[in-house]
Amino acid sequence: MRITIVGAAGGEVTGSAYYVQTRQASVLVDCGLFQGGKKAEALNKPPCGPKQRLDAVLLTHGHLDHTGRLPLLARRGNSVPVFATPATIEMTALILRDSARIQAGDAE
Repeated sequence: MRITIVGAAGGEVTGSAYYVQTRQASVLVDCGLFQGGKKAEALNKPPCGPKQRLDAVLLTHGHLDHTGRLPLLARRGNSVPVFATPATIEMTALILRDSARIQAGDAE
């Protein structure tokens, strides 16, 4: 098993994401958004490269710093299953919609 930290490391506390690889599967555990200004915004890229295998995403909970980069995966064309509890899926949907509304307002 190989685990690569692709967020929330090196002094960061937001942007949680871990790429876990085994012989059978490659899973992203969390897909969080980095928060906290211009420096953090620059880190908000898809957590997996376009040629990296990705079989699924596992969300630990619905906070933005654990779910906020999911739209980047979708925009890149990743259509992998996302596993989480029903409450986490519900919270994630609410938080992502709210975040999109705030970001759109900030862009104006």
